[in-house]
Amino acid sequence: MMRWLLVVAAIGGNAAAGPCEYPLPPPLPPAAPAASCHRPPAAVARAVTDAIAKDFEPVIHGGKLRVDYGCDGLGEHVREIVVETGSGHGGSLSLWRARRSAAGRYDVLGIAYRDSSTIRPAKHPPYELVTGTVELTEADVARIRAAVTAAIGEDDPPPRPDSFPGMTSSFSSADFHISIRLVDDDGRAVERRFTGYGGNMDQQRYLGLRAAQPALAPITSLASAPGAPTADTRELFAERFVASVPAFDDDFYWWVKERYVDLAWHFGTPAVIPGLLSRLHVTKPKDRSQVDTRDHALAALAAITGWDARRETRSADDAAARYLAACHAITK
Repeated sequence: MMRWLLVVAAIGGNAAAGPCEYPLPPPLPPAAPAASCHRPPAAVARAVTDAIAKDFEPVIHGGKLRVDYGCDGLGEHVREIVVETGSGHGGSLSLWRARRSAAGRYDVLGIAYRDSSTIRPAKHPPYELVTGTVELTEADVARIRAAVTAAIGEDDPPPRPDSFPGMTSSFSSADFHISIRLVDDDGRAVERRFTGYGGNMDQQRYLGLRAAQPALAPITSLASAPGAPTADTRELFAERFVASVPAFDDDFYWWVKERYVDLAWHFGTPAVIPGLLSRLHVTKPKDRSQVDTRDHALAALAAITGWDARRETRSADDAAARYLAACHAITK
């Protein structure tokens, strides 16, 4: 495992560069051969379809739910389950990773961010940790696989020559985030994510994820407790942070981004530095989210590197420029 040597270099009181180094992404491992086709047992497919149907709302009057279960792309056994959930208005973001340690048993590690919203700042520290071992039956795992990979659609009613079918649009004011990633024994992975507001126009993107949640309850219901970051929780955080960076500018993802960047002050490692650097450009000075995220990214960079550029400059913009100029990848 690479060891990091951070050397603080200062010239007088105006150091032009600091100890800001980060690793290049590791090369991707060779792709595993395609898995044999795995589809859910008929009873599992029926149960998942029934769960989806309870929340399904047709867009077209007379429309019918359609759920297809193709090959899910995974091998026989699921080795790892990663779950993220959060509520925009509720001030939460939770990350869990469950790794199989024995048949039917999974060791769980998690980070629970709490109490941050547009009207209430996060408490300090803004997180608790989750650890434990849970049991998941074969039926639980089969339901999770089927729900995450289900293809949901709507079949329109037969056309009538004398009229056009009506449409209905529903919308919820509650924004939420849910992501589920499954990894098999050979490293093949399937991941699905939704961040936004509930409603029938996007329901095909999240109803399957919601249908997986009852089977995930042994993982997501584990109690959190105060604790200090560990090497394992830092590793988990870095994996999920790096995976989330491409979505940071997506619609409705702003509050997930804010909480990830805030957590980086506590759990950040050199691996998350590129993602933090991407938050230092404020294109809209009156955008609270951009400004707050930039400020939290500066604090995280100072904590990770041991070099606080804010102490050498007069403004956050100047400190951001220092980091952008000095931070670089280690190429050896």
